[in-house]
Amino acid sequence: MSRYMQKWLSQSRVIAALALLLTLPFLTDPAHAVPPDAVVPNAAAVGKSVRCQPTSITSPQPTLPNGFTEQILYSGCLNQPTAISFNGNENKVFVAEKGGKVWKCDLATPTCTLFADLGSEICNDGDRGLLGLAVDPKNDGKVYVLYTTPPATGACSGNVLTHGQLSLLTRSGEAKILPSAGSTNQTWCFYYQSHSIGGLAFGTDNRTLYVSAGDGASFNQVDYGQLDNACGDGTNLPQGAFRSQGVSPYSDGVILRITNLGTRSQSAAVVASGLRNPFRFARMPDTDDLYVGNVGWNTWEAIDRISVDGKNFGWPCYEGWDPNNNFGPAPQTEYQSTAYCGSVGGVTPPYFAYAHQSYVTPEDSTGRTCGAEPSAGGPD
Repeated sequence: MSRYMQKWLSQSRVIAALALLLTLPFLTDPAHAVPPDAVVPNAAAVGKSVRCQPTSITSPQPTLPNGFTEQILYSGCLNQPTAISFNGNENKVFVAEKGGKVWKCDLATPTCTLFADLGSEICNDGDRGLLGLAVDPKNDGKVYVLYTTPPATGACSGNVLTHGQLSLLTRSGEAKILPSAGSTNQTWCFYYQSHSIGGLAFGTDNRTLYVSAGDGASFNQVDYGQLDNACGDGTNLPQGAFRSQGVSPYSDGVILRITNLGTRSQSAAVVASGLRNPFRFARMPDTDDLYVGNVGWNTWEAIDRISVDGKNFGWPCYEGWDPNNNFGPAPQTEYQSTAYCGSVGGVTPPYFAYAHQSYVTPEDSTGRTCGAEPSAGGPD
C-alpha cells in the first residue's frame, strides 16, 4: 500500500482524498454508546500483530505532482485492502480488507494489529465485501464499517440476494447500526456482483455520517426491473437501475445522511440520488461538500459534487455531460429508450466527466501525465 504525502500534511489529505477518492474522515467525535447486543466475531484472532516490512520502490517511479513523494508503508501483510482511515493523532492508519479484516497499523513502524475480523459475516464475491471504513479520530476505539451481507441460504457467489450493513466496531465487538440488530427492514438490496455498498465519511458536526450505495442493478446490461424481482420491491416497472430514482423502499443509488447514530432518534435522509455506483467519495475539510466518484456505464466516468441536499444526478436516464449543450447532463440513450425517463427531471450535471473514448485532460494525449502514450495511439 502506498501513501502520497505533500509538504504539508493537511493539504496532502485533502488532495489525496480527491485524487484517490478514498474516504478520509476528519474531526469526528460521535458520542455513541455500544448497544448491548454487540457481538465479537472471530474474537480469538483479534489483537494479533504482524510485521509488514516495506519494500523499495521499483523503477521506473511514477511522475508525481510537485510537492508529492511516494513511500511504501506496508508490504506483504495486507490482502486486498479496500479503504483506509487515519486516527486523530495521525500516528495510526486503519485499513479494511475486502474479506472482512480491519487492521490498526502504526505509521512509525511497519506493524499492523488485527482490530476486528468480520469474515464470517461478509459476502466477499466480485465487487462485494467490506468496502467502507471510518474511524472516530478522537477515539480510535470506535471504527465504523460498511459491508455486503451474505445471502440467507447458500453460497455467496454469482447473482444472489444480498444486503448492506453499517456497523460500529469497538473492543467490545460489533454493534449493528443500520439496519439495527434484529430488524426485518432492510436498508439496501442487491442481486448482482457489483453496485452494492460504497464508502463512509463524517460531517463537520462530528456526529453525522454519510453513506453511499450503488443502484443494485445489473452492471452489464440494461436493467429497468425486467431481469428479476429478487429484491421483492414490486412487480410494477420500473425497478432495477431506477431504484436510484426513488421508485423502491430501498436506499439504492443514493447517498444517505445518518444523524444520531445508534440512538432511538437515529434518522436517515437522502442527500443525493440518481447515482449508478458511488463507490468512493470524500468530504472537503471544513465543509460538508462531498465529491463522489460515480462509476460509469458504457461511455462516461464522472465526479459529482454535492453541496446542497436533494441533488439528482439523473442515472439511469442521464449520465456524464454534453459538451454541445453547455455541458448539461447527457441523455443515456440505452435507458431513455425504455420510456421510463419522462418523469426524471431537474438533473444536476457532474462536476467533472470524461468519455471513455477521450483523454481525461489534453495533457494526457502527449503522455506527460499518465505514462507513455498507448502503443496503438489514442486514448488509453
